[in-house]
Amino acid sequence: MNPISLSVARRALAWLVLSSGGALAASSAHTGELLFGLFWVVLAAALLGTLASKVGIPAVVGQVLAGILIGPSLLNLVRPGDFFLTLAELGAIFLLFMVGLETRFKELLAVGREALLVAVLGIALPLGLGFGFGLWQGQGNVSALFVGTALVATSVGITAKVLQELGVLDARFAQVILGAAVIDDILGLTLLAVVSSLGAGRTLSAVQVGLTLALSVGFVALVLAVGIPLVRRFQNRLSNLSLSRAFNVAVVVGLGIAALSTVAGLAPIIGAFLAGMVLAEIKDEVEFESKVHAIEAFLAPVFFVVVGLQLDVGALSQPTVIVAGLILTVLAVAGKLLGGILGAWSLGRHEATLVGLGMVPRGEVGLIVASLGLGVGIIGERVYAEVLLMVLLTTVLAPLVLRAVMRRRVPARVLH
Repeated sequence: MNPISLSVARRALAWLVLSSGGALAASSAHTGELLFGLFWVVLAAALLGTLASKVGIPAVVGQVLAGILIGPSLLNLVRPGDFFLTLAELGAIFLLFMVGLETRFKELLAVGREALLVAVLGIALPLGLGFGFGLWQGQGNVSALFVGTALVATSVGITAKVLQELGVLDARFAQVILGAAVIDDILGLTLLAVVSSLGAGRTLSAVQVGLTLALSVGFVALVLAVGIPLVRRFQNRLSNLSLSRAFNVAVVVGLGIAALSTVAGLAPIIGAFLAGMVLAEIKDEVEFESKVHAIEAFLAPVFFVVVGLQLDVGALSQPTVIVAGLILTVLAVAGKLLGGILGAWSLGRHEATLVGLGMVPRGEVGLIVASLGLGVGIIGERVYAEVLLMVLLTTVLAPLVLRAVMRRRVPARVLH
C-alpha cells in the first residue's frame, strides 16, 4: 500500500473509532439517565409508600404523591418519557394479572347482575352530570360530551391495590367492583371511540358502534369459554413443570392475552385480569403465583409513581380552574358513588357504599382520556386543567376514604 492510501486508511479507521466511541458514549449517557430516573422512582415509591402505610394511609396514595414530588411539577428529578410510561403499563398489567389470579370466575359470575348494574349506572350518571356541567360552562355539545366521558373513566388498578393490601379481594363487594370494572372498560372505551370520532368530524354509524361493542364482549367471552377448559385439560402436564417453567408459561399466557385484548379494542389490563382468572383455576395445583407476585411487587409501585409524574400541578394555578375543578370532582364522585350504591344495593347499604367508593378513582385512565381530548382539540387548556384536578383528587382521596369506610363499616370477618 502506498503512503497516500495508508494515510487515508488510518484517517478512516480513526474516524470510525471516534464515531463509534461517540455513539457508545451517547448511548451510555442515555442509559445512565434512565437508570438514575428508575432509581428515583423506586426509591420514592418505597419511602413514601412505606411511610403512608405506617400512618394508616393506603400505600398507593404515598406512591402517587411520590410521583408528584419527584416529577416535573416539583423536584423535576424524573420526566414521564416513553420508558417510564411503558414500565408503568407493565406494572398495571402485572397488578391486574395478580388480582385475576386471586379471583375465581365462578365467584365473579355470582355477582354478574350487580356488576352489570354498577357498570351501566356508573357510566350513565357521570356521563350525564359531566355533559350537563360542560353545557353549563358554555361548551359545545361535543366538548361537553367529552367532559362526561372523562368522568366515566375508572382506574380499577388503584382500587384493586387497596383491596389487595387489605386482603379482601375474595369479599363479595370486591368481586362486584372487579366485575363492574371489566364491563366499565368495555362500555367506556366504546363510548370514547364514538366521542373521539365526533370530535374529529367523522360520523360513526350504529352498526360500527355495535361491531366495536360485540368485538369487545366476544373477546372476553372467548377467553373465558376457551381458556378455562384448556388450562384444566393441561393441568396435569403443567403441575409436573418446575417452578421456573410454570412461571414462564404463566407470564406468556398473561402477556399474550393482554396483547390480544388491545386487538379487540380493550385495555391490556383487562386481558391480563382475564388471563389471571383463567390460571386461577389451577393455581392450587401449579405453583407460579409467588414469582408473579414478586414481579408485581416491583412493577406496580412504578405504575402509581408514574401516575403522579403525569400530573401537572402548575396547570391548577388559576382560581377559576380550581373552583370549576372542585365542582367537577363533586360530580365525578357523586356519579360513581350513586351508581355503585344503586347497582349493588342488594348487597346491603354498607357494602354497596364500598362498591361506589371503589369505582371513584380516575387515575391514569382519566389522564389518558383528558390528554386525548386536548390532543385532538375537543377540549381546551382550561377544561383540561379542570379535568386534571378532578383526576388528582379522586386518585388521592378515594383510596383514603375507601380504606377508612371499609375498616369502620365492614365486619372483621369480611376483612380477614
